[in-house]
Amino acid sequence: MKHDQRRLGGVFISDLSAESGAATLIEALDLYPGAQIEFLNRDQLDGELLQERLQRAAYLVLPTLSYDPMPRPLVEAFANGVPVIASRVGALADLIEPGRNGLLFEPGSARDLARRLAWADAFAEKMRQMGECARADYQARFISDWGYQKLFGERRRSARI
Repeated sequence: MKHDQRRLGGVFISDLSAESGAATLIEALDLYPGAQIEFLNRDQLDGELLQERLQRAAYLVLPTLSYDPMPRPLVEAFANGVPVIASRVGALADLIEPGRNGLLFEPGSARDLARRLAWADAFAEKMRQMGECARADYQARFISDWGYQKLFGERRRSARI
């Protein structure tokens, strides 16, 4: 990840379906036109291009209205050290700790989302810190490096004799 460049604006990765919450985001952008959000269609992105876009973004916006047990965009954002601004539904509400690795807003509330977008733009340094926590959460929650040695400890040579 490149630490020398400043991350700017947000990214929205989804289709424009009703469940994606795109309408809520568009309404929020009418209420807070200062936000710079890049709309990306997942089907038109390969992994490398998606990662490049995430590394340039200050945050990911997930205004979804549907329950997803493991939201892929959230995992990808956390892996790239990007905090997430998401609706308070399902696993998003469980995985995002407001003020630590992202921000939550009420599902379907464009006004609440607009407030979070304005806050994110006003406190860029805090969002950067949240991105670091998001990356740490990704490593702790989604990277499985639990081998025998870690689970059961070092076996002493004398125990094998």
